[in-house]
Amino acid sequence: MYLASNLKFLRKKMGKTQDALSSEVNIGRTTIANYESGISEPNVDTLLTFSNYFGITLDELLSKNMEEFIRSGEKDMMLRGAFGQKPLIGYSSIPKIITVDNSGNDNIIYVPVKARAGYLNGYGDVEFMESLPTFRLPGLNNATYRMFEVDGPSMAPNVLHGDRIIGEWIDELDKIRDNRVYVVVHTGGVAVKRVVNRLKERGKLYLKSDTIAHRHEFPTLEIEPEDIKEVWYGRMKISSDFSEPAEVYHRLADLEMDVMEMKRMMDGGKLKG
Repeated sequence: MYLASNLKFLRKKMGKTQDALSSEVNIGRTTIANYESGISEPNVDTLLTFSNYFGITLDELLSKNMEEFIRSGEKDMMLRGAFGQKPLIGYSSIPKIITVDNSGNDNIIYVPVKARAGYLNGYGDVEFMESLPTFRLPGLNNATYRMFEVDGPSMAPNVLHGDRIIGEWIDELDKIRDNRVYVVVHTGGVAVKRVVNRLKERGKLYLKSDTIAHRHEFPTLEIEPEDIKEVWYGRMKISSDFSEPAEVYHRLADLEMDVMEMKRMMDGGKLKG
């Protein structure tokens, strides 16, 4: 395993001291020194942090001699730091916790409104996550999904208060597509929003609401990548809302009733004559 030598090589390749790397990934300098010397080994979450920071896979970090790999040209200029891009610090390529059924298939964990506050702190806590309801739906396979209950009118009329959004896990923030609906778990809360991805240009994500009537209550949010914990792409909406037709249909219905009443009165007048 090449973990120790790879960490040291990649850190120096990016021109980072142990102190600088420690500050950027929020891991103690002594701990990093111990990893580089092989005295201790990181857990899975920390390995994912290093993998995302350096822009390489876990397999490359653990199983390949990255110094030879890069010098051979196979991985030339692939390190995030080579382009001066802001590293996507701390974002994991897999959710911290998933649950499976008796056949080993991923369950869909349901996060109701009353659990959202706890979810922000408990998404990595086994006991909390196991307390949430789980289920499966046909057609949702080969990915990890989670369902969130929507709170408030910020996405009306497209997504209403009480609707449930089933989201598919996004393993890389760069994959976020503009103006699609996502569930974004960040340091400020759990947000169901339409997202504009400007990570490459400005190093930020922008979270927009659909509402017009309540626009002043829900300004666009500007989110730093290091503040993002989870991102789920909205794949399906479950709603119990059967709203009445839109205003134009009300007007047509009123007009239709008026015409019927006029016709009735005219028919009545003809009969009397």
